[in-house]
Order: sequence, then structure tokens, then C-alpha cells
Amino acid sequence: MGKQRITIQSIMTGLSIACLLIIFTQCASSQQVDKQAPITFNSPYYQEWVSGIREGGSGFIVYLPVNEDTSIVLEEVYFKGKKIELERKKNQAVYIGRYTNPGTVVRDLIMSDDPKEEAKNEVPALEEKIPFELQENECMIGYTKNGKKGYFKLDRLPEKQMKGIPMQIRQ
Repeated sequence: MGKQRITIQSIMTGLSIACLLIIFTQCASSQQVDKQAPITFNSPYYQEWVSGIREGGSGFIVYLPVNEDTSIVLEEVYFKGKKIELERKKNQAVYIGRYTNPGTVVRDLIMSDDPKEEAKNEVPALEEKIPFELQENECMIGYTKNGKKGYFKLDRLPEKQMKGIPMQIRQ
């Protein structure tokens, strides 16, 4: 009968594997998607928009009219490869997410001999890769209910006709 020797290396290897399994299990469960939406919507949709002036930009707005439920707070929507923060309109049961295409808005740049003045230029925001694989017109909605984070998917977010938004040049 041969005795097996337990070495520090074998103990450390076992602990490392156990830790990795726990970490990956935790990460996988942190973005669990509900099979059914915990809230009902009244005809959600999105709408492309374009400014009436060249410098005004373009983008889209996601409209999520909900049936009243105060225990659920919608926080963000993942749509068209973008993460868009949602805000609830005051005194209305509708959440709105606005996205502006970054290359379409002309911003003034400060060009100066003084580096402190140039430091006032706005840094372009980097868009993060969304953590979900979505098909055309599918969207994932992040919400909080009783302090717990959850996600659910809308299989189809219909598009309404494009909206032209007249704007004035800021002076």
C-alpha cells in the first residue's frame, strides 16, 4: 500500500482551481437574465432623430412606457451596441434613454498657447462594449428591484418614424 504525499504545491494548485471556479461562477451569475420581464410595457419603441442644423447631431431615443410599479427602477438599456442610461419622466410612467452619435456633434475646441486653457477641452467619452449579444432591434434592460440588480430582454423594440428636431446655433 503506497502512501500519497501531499505537498504544498498540490494544496496550492487545488486552492487556485477552487478560487477560479468561485470567481467565474460569481461573474456568470451577476448578469443573470430573467426569462420574463418583471414589468409590463405600454407600446415601447425607439425613434431616430436628426438635428435641424449640421452641428446639432443625430441619434435615437428609447421610450419605455410602463405600467405603474414603484418597486422596480429601470436603470439602463442596451440597444444597438450601446449602453444608454434611462431616466424616468416626472409625473409620468415612462422611462427615456437618449443617445447622441458621437461623431455628429461639433464641439468648440480651445486652441491656445496656454496649456491650462487647452486642458478645458472636453475629453471624448469612450464607449464600452456591452456585455450582451443582441440581434437587430433586441434590447436588454437593467433594473433594480428591492435592492437587487436584474436584467430582462425585449425581443423586438419597434421603430417609429424619424423625428427632425429644429435647433438654434448657440452663441
